[in-house]
Amino acid sequence: MEEKTKRTEGPMVLPRAFALLRLLANSSDGMTLSNIAADLEVPKSSLSSTLNALADQNFLTRRGTLYTLGSEAYALASVILAGRSIRQISRPYLEQGMKMTGETVLLAQLDQDKQYISYVDTVEPDKSVRLSVPIATRRALYCSAAGQVFLAHMSDQERDKYFDATQMEELTDTTLVKREDLERALDIIRSQGFAMTVGTYYADAAGFACPVYNADDELVASVVVGVPVTRAQKETQRFIDAVVQVGANISKTLGYKGSASG
Repeated sequence: MEEKTKRTEGPMVLPRAFALLRLLANSSDGMTLSNIAADLEVPKSSLSSTLNALADQNFLTRRGTLYTLGSEAYALASVILAGRSIRQISRPYLEQGMKMTGETVLLAQLDQDKQYISYVDTVEPDKSVRLSVPIATRRALYCSAAGQVFLAHMSDQERDKYFDATQMEELTDTTLVKREDLERALDIIRSQGFAMTVGTYYADAAGFACPVYNADDELVASVVVGVPVTRAQKETQRFIDAVVQVGANISKTLGYKGSASG
């Protein structure tokens, strides 16, 4: 009986250790043995050995009855993230978003001049009618969903500077070119946590964009689902739900602990 327990326990050690580390990564105040056992649905007796082993390697720290992540856990996370760009980290989630929606999914970052965004990655579906945007394409902030995400989260001073330096052109009938109209739209974006543009850059294209945050709560990118207007109007909520989920997944991987809406 003892030998059988050892054989079945072995394969469970790594999944349990990873689940434990993920659980503690989301608990800033630490957790007790009882709390961890309840969350993981693991007997306290068998969990103790995993906790002790991780603590011995400094992946966990124990303060009184509370366990928190240790220095080695943070060091490992830093090494992993340092070796990967945000484009590499985001790519699997962009592909996931494309499969969820059947539409083009893009990753955008703010240019240094804070006047434009650039698309740094894109995943396109195998459809004859789809939104196609080459990597490195730039868009002005005021007329693109990704750009509006960044504009909405700028400080008042940064937005003043942007509007002073930008000549907003009416690219289509729905492009917002008056500051007061755009400010109202930005208020909504901040409140709801995503941006939606319909025909503001091209009359036949719509965009659904969501912020991406890092572990320091900084807005570092925007993920976008690009859709032909006809399909966007038919399934608006589905595209909103998808982009919010993809943005939250990337943010979580980058270490963000806030809500998806920021």
